[in-house]
Amino acid sequence: MYYAYIRVSTDTQTVENQQIVISEWARMKGVTIDRWISDVKSGTLMPKKRKLGKLLQDVQSGDIIVCTELSRLGRSMTMIFNILEELQKREIGVIAVKEGYELTNTL
Repeated sequence: MYYAYIRVSTDTQTVENQQIVISEWARMKGVTIDRWISDVKSGTLMPKKRKLGKLLQDVQSGDIIVCTELSRLGRSMTMIFNILEELQKREIGVIAVKEGYELTNTL
């Protein structure tokens, strides 16, 4: 399954731009996004205090999380690396569309 994860820090920001970027990427790749997850929380919060925590519990081997940028997963490099390491161990892919990162062997 493909999961799109979108995060903004405040409710005065909009998720529309991230939705457009991911939707365009999916169209170009011929991919269907099976589930969209939108968070309005600071990236400094631990994943379990955001919808990202539930997503990390739900994804399974072979699934792919698509985001616009790795910074959507967290604000610190340590937090992002820890999330990526966990996902890699569980054989879950991550794609950061704007940055062009495809951390998966399934594409």
